[in-house]
Amino acid sequence: MEVFVEYGLDFDNNRYGFGRSVEIEYEDGTEIRTKDKYKLYNRSYYFRVWIGKKVFIWSQEKGFYIKNKNRNNFKILLGYGGDLEKK
Repeated sequence: MEVFVEYGLDFDNNRYGFGRSVEIEYEDGTEIRTKDKYKLYNRSYYFRVWIGKKVFIWSQEKGFYIKNKNRNNFKILLGYGGDLEKK
């Protein structure tokens, strides 16, 4: 299970646009969003800009890459991800 904590401009998950969001991705592919706090291990940082159906991502692990999404959106986020358990 991976957890991603994001800060920034995101009207999908923050009522007034700016804020903090936590996404939990389970091994079966399902995800949930929450505002809870978690202690993460094996952290990696990333910067994400979502414009229309394109998401431009710079991550500490993968470098720069672009993803395509099925829906239009606009987000600017700084975040980090990690595991809930030590490995």
